[in-house]
Amino acid sequence: MLVVAIALGFGHIWTVSGFSVSLAAALLPAVIPVGWRLLRADRSGDTLPYEVSAVNHPAKHITEVNLRPLAKPISIAPSQFVRAAFFEGSHFQGCGDFHPYTVSHIAKDGGLTLSIKALGDCTRHIQLIEPGVAVRLQGSYGNFLLTRPIAPEIWIAAGIGLTPFLALLRSQPVTQHTDMIYVHRESERVPYEEELQMFATNQSLLHFNSLPMTNDLTPLFMQLESIDKLNMKQVYLCGPPPFMTKVTQWLRKRDMHRQQIHFEQFDFR
Repeated sequence: MLVVAIALGFGHIWTVSGFSVSLAAALLPAVIPVGWRLLRADRSGDTLPYEVSAVNHPAKHITEVNLRPLAKPISIAPSQFVRAAFFEGSHFQGCGDFHPYTVSHIAKDGGLTLSIKALGDCTRHIQLIEPGVAVRLQGSYGNFLLTRPIAPEIWIAAGIGLTPFLALLRSQPVTQHTDMIYVHRESERVPYEEELQMFATNQSLLHFNSLPMTNDLTPLFMQLESIDKLNMKQVYLCGPPPFMTKVTQWLRKRDMHRQQIHFEQFDFR
């Protein structure tokens, strides 16, 4: 509708006054952003249609959005992410721009679960999403946990950075000795903590620790110090960029090689 309105407006101006340099100067600033929105929208054939099938809230400010495919399911592996645009529902105003979200579960029928934390305008709005909302997906992207060397591992997840590890655990057991540390800010109901404890109980190779997060990362560093042969392990980090920077710097000061520290920015910005 926006494109039609702009076209009609400029058509009227052209009819009345004809083409001029001033018309071109007025047209250019409007055409560029509209053209960019068209390129970003679902007109390129590289998106797949899904529909919200269920919505859950495992914790305050976190929404699990279950998606069912309406055509061919997207090809995706555990720990990868997609770009999703959510459209209009009967009581939900769409958030139509594409944003990256890590998939926290992949169903056998091609259904996906996105665990979304309210961190910005769009993600806060998505907390109100309802079943039946149309979704378009792009992807999949990333190789964070896909090609891992055979070696003991340390997983450090902060907040919603848990999702790639959760997706992997939900799909298969760990095959290497793995120390998992989940750092969070929740004071009461810690999202997914019971499920993670269950995985650790049922898998002898998985050791799980849950740590409340503060601005002081000393408890995390003390936990890392207690891990035997720390410098011989592969470390996988996912969380807010400042958090990952501080942890990486701490590990590097303990003579851990950069090639042993793995992380991925789940974004394009």
